Amino acid sequence: MHLIQSITLLTLSAVTLAFPQGAPRCKITESIIAAGHKIPQGSLGLVMQLPQTYTPGGAAIPVTINSANGQTVKFQGVLAYVTPGNTQDSQLTALPANGGANAGGVPQHVGTFKNLGAQQLRAQTAAICTNQNVTNDNAASTITHSQPLTAQTPFTIMWTPPKTNKGVVTVNMVISSGASKTPWQIVPSGQIQSSAGAAAGAGGAATGAGGKNTGGKNTGGAAAGNIINAVKAAAAKAVKRAKA
Repeated sequence: MHLIQSITLLTLSAVTLAFPQGAPRCKITESIIAAGHKIPQGSLGLVMQLPQTYTPGGAAIPVTINSANGQTVKFQGVLAYVTPGNTQDSQLTALPANGGANAGGVPQHVGTFKNLGAQQLRAQTAAICTNQNVTNDNAASTITHSQPLTAQTPFTIMWTPPKTNKGVVTVNMVISSGASKTPWQIVPSGQIQSSAGAAAGAGGAATGAGGKNTGGKNTGGAAAGNIINAVKAAAAKAVKRAKA
């Protein structure tokens, strides 16, 4: 009986680690994902391909994940969402709570993803997002897998822009090749400019460095540069403490 209970517990543990029915988070936080997968982030060679602009209240646009070298990459898990602004959300979730505006991640996920069921995807559980202080514009503003995916590159999902202008937005996505101890990657984010220009109250910050159209490039402007430097500085301090 004890042996059966032990085997059952081990089986449940393996299933929990694999998260076969969706990611347990609403934000992409590298340290937490690494702990769940029990290995640090690696590169699956994935890149993001985006249109340059979206139209508020307009037609859905494609978000495509491809491999940088053209070889097919298969994967089983995904967490994806779109945030206002031009900074990759995983840079913000790496900051301490007192790290400035949007430290811990942008609290609003915008737009909505379409045709989820046909691609083995689903809207993220509302309570998970609420517990992480995330407000979704729609139920499917944040999405994950509904079962282990049989997906491969090129992989395209359709995103419908919000009705109100959000200015430049950033597409955020993390992809896992499998369960625990299998490679995973936070895909380098891209930005999409609004055809209506900067969002109301955003000033010039919404368009990236020098007010230029970033057109899917992860430029992030001066603000993003400051955030990246802060993250690097924190990492350097951690390394020094480890060597001490």
